[in-house]
This record gives sequence, structure tokens and C-alpha cells, in this order.
Amino acid sequence: MGDDRACPMINVLIAEDNAAYRETLHQVLTGRFPFMRITETADGMDALHQALARHYDLIFMDIRLPQGNGLDLTRAIKAVFSDSVICVITNYDFPEYRDAALRNGADRFMVKGDSTGEEIVSVVDTLLQARYRTLIIASDALCRRQLATLLSIRWPAMIVAEAANVTDGLDRAAALRPDLVLLDLALPGPRLAELVRDIREASAQARLIGMTYDEMHALRARAMDCGVDYFVPIDPLGHTELVAIVNALQPGQVHH
Repeated sequence: MGDDRACPMINVLIAEDNAAYRETLHQVLTGRFPFMRITETADGMDALHQALARHYDLIFMDIRLPQGNGLDLTRAIKAVFSDSVICVITNYDFPEYRDAALRNGADRFMVKGDSTGEEIVSVVDTLLQARYRTLIIASDALCRRQLATLLSIRWPAMIVAEAANVTDGLDRAAALRPDLVLLDLALPGPRLAELVRDIREASAQARLIGMTYDEMHALRARAMDCGVDYFVPIDPLGHTELVAIVNALQPGQVHH
């Protein structure tokens, strides 16, 4: 699990001084989206420092924070990272609050007492649907890290999640519903045909790229027979082929 925390995935910032509500948000998000990396802060100045120090895909921003106004912070963050999705949260469903949040660049407005787990999840689902999503399922941590780094540098808007085994891979496929799956063909577990079937059941639109250190034509043919769409070497020599394939797959979404 330590490797997962270091990999590119959905980066989320919760800026909220109410510890109980922060914990509620955290539990709802990680319960539904285990591939998230969540940072928390209760202070406005720290929230601004965190948000400008690195790119966050999603930010939950309280309107009233110690040492900071959430609306001012939203405007400042959007000036630097316009594609960060910011959901302003407050205890009060006042029209003037909602209008001010939108004027300052917020993408969503959520009332704490009225917001349900389903509404919180819908914020993330909307973000995911707007981005190209890739899942790497490979047992070797170095391989996963190299691939995740390659993809995140080449396509910064892409969401990349990782899994080290079949069980985690299928769980993350169900939560992420990826557009692309990079699959280590040597993973222990069910037969390849069954694994491909299960991935497609979790995400019908996913394109599968099979990866292996073994270049045998027989293995390539078996992978294709099982429903794998493409085949590349798992080592760095296959990265050029991988980039060419991803470039050809829905380039409008990949380069979002």
C-alpha cells in the first residue's frame, strides 16, 4: 500500500476547520474511491499554500476558515490552476453565498447539513467523467511507478490509478471505470480470459493493453484471443509503443 500513496492518482484537498465534517468527507471519499490521495487542512493560509504548491484535481473549500476566506482562496487558486475542480462548502444555503461562490470560480456549491454521501460522490463522478482514466495493474512496483510517471508527464490531465494484484485491480476498475487498462499478463490469479472478462464487466468501454517481458508470438496471440486490444513489452523499450497507442485512443480526451 505504501507504493500506492506515492503514485499519481486523484489528488484531493479538504480545507475545512470542522474536524467532524472533515472526517465525514474523508470517509465518504475513500470508501467509494480508494485510489484517492487526500490532504486535509483547517487553516486558510495553509490551504492556499497547499493548493498552490501542487496541482489538486479536486478541492473542498469551506467559505469560512481561520486565516482565510474560502471565496478569496478559490479565486486565487483558480488563477493558477484553472482546471482544479473546487467545491465550496458552507453551513448556510444563502443565494448570495451561492452566487458569490460561482463568481469567484467555484465549480460546485454544497451545503454541509443537506449534502448526502451520494452528492459528495456525484462531485467526484462528474470529475472522473470529464477526464481520461487509466488503471495500471502490475505486480512490480517499479514498473507501475515508471508507467504512472510516463503517463502523468505526457498527459497531465489524465487520472492514473494503480493496483498490484488482481483483487485490487478489479475493485479499482469498478470504482474508476477506466478508459484504459495496462495489464501485466504475468499476474498470478484467474485465467487471462476470465480476468479480461471481469475487467470489461467493471468498465465496458475500457481498452486493454497487455504487457509482458516475454515477446513470444504465442503469448501475444493468446492475449489477443482473450480480448486484449494491444500488446507492448513491459520494460522501458515498450514505452514508445505505449505512447503511440494512447495518442491514437480518443486524443481529444487524453489531451484534455
